[in-house]
Amino acid sequence: MTKKMANSKRLEDLLARVHRDWEADDPKPSLGITGPQLSLLLSLSENPGCRVQDTAHRLDLTAPTISIGVRRLETLGLVQRDSDPDDQRAVCLYLSAQGRRIATKARAQRAVRMERMLATLSDDEQQALLGLLERALTVID
Repeated sequence: MTKKMANSKRLEDLLARVHRDWEADDPKPSLGITGPQLSLLLSLSENPGCRVQDTAHRLDLTAPTISIGVRRLETLGLVQRDSDPDDQRAVCLYLSAQGRRIATKARAQRAVRMERMLATLSDDEQQALLGLLERALTVID
């Protein structure tokens, strides 16, 4: 195996470990929602008042897929629809108070996991790691 192949396999294995840790300690079960629902909830928390089409574009999904997710989150009392003040035909999406609490809790839980991982590195090592990852990820943006 060439060094280049060994490095790509090593990166694949490391990313898989991070993903397994992410999933193992995921807040979704304790919050009573699925992974896709959490992603939608977090997107809406960062973009209150957005439209279905905008959310679909942001999450790289179809508008019907987002609509289904929004209906499920509405049923759970986590999302509310409201008319767009600029266009009464359009609908804007907002989190309910409970939806905002869940989004805040999920972000806090994820931040603790990331801080725990970064705490094993010095400040300089953290900056180096993050800079290298940002540079490596430019090929997928």
